[in-house]
Amino acid sequence: MQDKSFLQAIDDLQDRISSNLQDTIGHMLVHRTTVVKATLGIKDEKMRAVVTNMLITSQIIALLTLMRDLGILDEAQYDEFTTYLLQSLIPNSF
Repeated sequence: MQDKSFLQAIDDLQDRISSNLQDTIGHMLVHRTTVVKATLGIKDEKMRAVVTNMLITSQIIALLTLMRDLGILDEAQYDEFTTYLLQSLIPNSF
């Protein structure tokens, strides 16, 4: 077994988290799970708000991806929407 560098280990972890998030979003959409139901167990209000925003944004991006794949959106529209949504997750530094 080969040892991984720190950066490789971080990249692997990010890939795993991304994959798990995509699986979660897919599961939520297929089973029609609302974000409210999914975050009910999070007691900390600030943490619940962060997770809620991330889950809703991720679901919208998944739906936009489907719309792009079906030809309803072109690549430029998809990029514009997803860029806007991802920027909305970044807190304002004003």
